[in-house]
Amino acid sequence: MKKNIAPIILLFCLPVILLWSCSKQLDKVAAVSDPSGFAFIKIGQYSPSFRAILNNRDSFNVYVNGAKLNGGFMSFGSLFPTATNLYAAVPAGTQSVRLTLNGVNTPDSMTLVAFSKTLVAGNYYTFFLTDSLNSTDPSKQMFMQDNFSRTDTLHYTVRLVNSIVNDFAGNIDVYSYRLGANMFSNVTPASATQFMSEPYTLTLDTLSVRRAGTLTELARFNSVTFARERAYTLLYKGGPLLTSGTKARALISINNQ
Repeated sequence: MKKNIAPIILLFCLPVILLWSCSKQLDKVAAVSDPSGFAFIKIGQYSPSFRAILNNRDSFNVYVNGAKLNGGFMSFGSLFPTATNLYAAVPAGTQSVRLTLNGVNTPDSMTLVAFSKTLVAGNYYTFFLTDSLNSTDPSKQMFMQDNFSRTDTLHYTVRLVNSIVNDFAGNIDVYSYRLGANMFSNVTPASATQFMSEPYTLTLDTLSVRRAGTLTELARFNSVTFARERAYTLLYKGGPLLTSGTKARALISINNQ
């Protein structure tokens, strides 16, 4: 389905447009004038056990089809592109996605892990790196197409991504204090819901992540607000047993449109 997202959001934000030169080196230069042949991607690192899973440091680059995607190193909590720029343009078709470490002479001399992904021109994708990133089952790698569409001025769209793998708490609900009801119910670990339309309001909300079917709170997101005609991902992140520190459980919001 063609996304009604107005490619100008990405294509005319000069600092982040990513073009592919004949030398396979990523250039942050002028805008892409013709979006045909390009897909659009964002990548986030939310794997708290990344070091243990890949037996190496959590400070890496991302290469797509031999060209570097990110700017500075990515590590836990990193999202590229930034919330302002939303997506990066990459060639459509079957592409190699590699996580690499810097070498002495080249920036990608050691590949940590590689994936082959098929990207459709004009479509939008997010790759959330979680503790299942090294799975041989593509459905568990959390590489997902972002099927959102523009709403009218009275609504926004939102989905929930539960990035915590092997969660001791099991399935989760996300309760809205403003609505007095669940926004999302019984969402399994390492899964994502579809985007859904919600009424726009100026009233701030408080969202509570709860063990499914109970009042047991696992995380809280205060002072939440969503703009009309926009699309968002609510991301539940952290370690299965962590309760404090930089990798504590949390619910955050990521802009898709």
